[in-house]
Amino acid sequence: MNSTLSPAPTAAAPVPGLAGATVPTDPGADGPSLPRRRRARFPGASVEEPTASARPAMRWAGADGTLAELVRDHATAAGLELVGRGDGPRAADGADAAVCTLIDPTALAEAAARVGAGALAGPGPLLVVTTGQETPPRVWKEALAAGAEAVLSLPEESEDLLSRLAEHARPRTASLLLGVVGGCGGAGASSFAARLAAAARRHGPVTLVDADPLGGGADLLVEAPPREGLRWQDVQELGPDDGDALREGLPVVDEVRMLVAGDGPGPGPDALRPVLSALAPLGGTVVVDLGPEAVPAAAEHLHRLLAVVPATDHAVRAAARRLRSWRLPHGLAQVVVRRGGPLAPVEVCEDLALPLAAAFRDSPRGTVPLLDVRRRGADRAARALLARLPEEVRP
Repeated sequence: MNSTLSPAPTAAAPVPGLAGATVPTDPGADGPSLPRRRRARFPGASVEEPTASARPAMRWAGADGTLAELVRDHATAAGLELVGRGDGPRAADGADAAVCTLIDPTALAEAAARVGAGALAGPGPLLVVTTGQETPPRVWKEALAAGAEAVLSLPEESEDLLSRLAEHARPRTASLLLGVVGGCGGAGASSFAARLAAAARRHGPVTLVDADPLGGGADLLVEAPPREGLRWQDVQELGPDDGDALREGLPVVDEVRMLVAGDGPGPGPDALRPVLSALAPLGGTVVVDLGPEAVPAAAEHLHRLLAVVPATDHAVRAAARRLRSWRLPHGLAQVVVRRGGPLAPVEVCEDLALPLAAAFRDSPRGTVPLLDVRRRGADRAARALLARLPEEVRP
């Protein structure tokens, strides 16, 4: 299994030590090849193959050889052009416009020795790729210090790498993706996620994704009547261009499209990633009600992760343990404080070292999230939160 890593907390300069990185120009015909991906489950999702000049670029900062050939295969499968450092597209201001950088352990160690691990910055996220079933502890340590997003072993983790590359190649401003998770058990995260979805209706199309691997029952929470439509068990072979078909096939409850498990199991990480990738470019708001186990898989897709934490010392301690275990990108997580305990919202945020996104008191008993929208409480907090989101996060 791979591990998602927290990026370095501060921005860094480009790496002169990687200037001499090479890109394979003539992969051997008998070299390793990427197996064909299964066709998407949804019909009618076809895209014209872009020309090489029109495709987004991915940088390879490693050496030539077998691993480089595997990286090229993955880039092609994800619709990316593989280029070396110093080559490829530039933004209007001259900045590097590649969507991500891939590097092998040897080049990572050499660059870190020249300029320091904390200065390993490149275009977009940094992914470390290697071969073999066991990744040496030294590589994990150097990748963490460099702010790498993940360490992936090929070809074993090909599907994970393809999912990440496809996500990085997509426009990042189309949909607003908000994850909601409980900082502890019984925090009320599912209820707040439903109220956030209700508040988002004024901003365009809304999709509420119940992403609890055990089956969260969001449809039962909002007292949704039985509806025909797609469930989690129907989207196990989702393709990257199936977002429109997916969203149109979901049942609608009070103007919110819902992806739930129904009577079946909830999604695992391998099912959640392609769904979020497919919904990302469609516009509107996607609210993802996350079980704690699903957070690492969702984090790379989200604009914000909202941790709902009751205002008690026990809840804060539990939330701190969960946040440490998730190893989230810097700046992704914010706190939603559920009032009613002895702690003030500012104290909760200070203890967790995270900014406050919202605070609310419980609604009266008997109110149903999404169905019963109130002027105060969590509904008002959700409306205010959406209104305050920075402009750069808006779709």
